[in-house]
Amino acid sequence: MIRSYSRHGGKTTALTAALSLLGLAVAGQAGASCMSNTANPVAQNQNPRAMHMTPAIYRPGAMQGTSFIQVRDAADQSESIVGLWQFKFVGFGPDYGTQAWHSDGTELIYSAGQNPETGDVCQGVWRKLGPSTYSLNHIAMGRPAPGAPFGLRIHIHAVVKVDESGNNYSGKYKAAVYSVSEVDPFDESVEVASGTGVMTGTRVRPD
Repeated sequence: MIRSYSRHGGKTTALTAALSLLGLAVAGQAGASCMSNTANPVAQNQNPRAMHMTPAIYRPGAMQGTSFIQVRDAADQSESIVGLWQFKFVGFGPDYGTQAWHSDGTELIYSAGQNPETGDVCQGVWRKLGPSTYSLNHIAMGRPAPGAPFGLRIHIHAVVKVDESGNNYSGKYKAAVYSVSEVDPFDESVEVASGTGVMTGTRVRPD
């Protein structure tokens, strides 16, 4: 049937066919980018378990070389540390209050167990160590007593794990208290106390 067209029409038909084949090839590559195992499509059709789909969204031009961005599923998100928590420190330096773990790797505590005159807000940074497991490097700074001059630094290191429900975490921490001055408020050469304890948290859910 191609011979029945004019020479110009033949070129148009050939171009259309080429573009169609190219479109199929691109579609095949796009589908492959969302599968972790595409080495043997025939075997995958025979055994559905051999094919694993990875959740992704399509965003043209979002990244060089690809338009698919992988996203986490609901199960992964439910066990994330990110969010607002009610926390307790039991053991050395007992405390309680609210705590926010932010998606950018920072963390913030409002300590209801501390006098605002000595310092009741402190901050930290965190990173993920493994499945639902996180480390925290937390620093508190303030005054040893109401009205006293600045001169207290508390450094806390903790490892906590979120349970399968995603609503609770627990872990151990170690803390050290340092005497510092305004000349060098970050100096940790003069340790005055240290200890360990257990840190727990309960997630605060929106209404």
